Amino acid sequence: MAKSTKKTTETPDATDPAHAGMVAAMAAFSPVATTAWFDMMQESMRFVTERLEKDLEAQRAMLACRTPQELMQAQSDFMQKAFTDYTEETRRMMELMGVALRVDIRDTAPTTRRNFDDVPV
Repeated sequence: MAKSTKKTTETPDATDPAHAGMVAAMAAFSPVATTAWFDMMQESMRFVTERLEKDLEAQRAMLACRTPQELMQAQSDFMQKAFTDYTEETRRMMELMGVALRVDIRDTAPTTRRNFDDVPV
């Protein structure tokens, strides 16, 4: 009897101790980085979902074309929208990274001022 060579791919479960430990370690290392990472993942998933929907709409439009000119126009429209969407998404991701970087730098920026808490009285 032949064994199945099909691999199962499971998404990590949030209740899995290994997954929870990884998240806790990231949060302990840098809460700002963890928040930024989660925000970026959420934005990425939103974008991918939106682009897949638009890709399906474009396929439907291309399949409905009756002439080569209609097909070329549908393809051209699709590429222009995709270019605009990817450019906008790049801007959003850079914005998210910039917010995290500014907050992180502000929190860890060295200062030359003394608080005078270290001077014995």
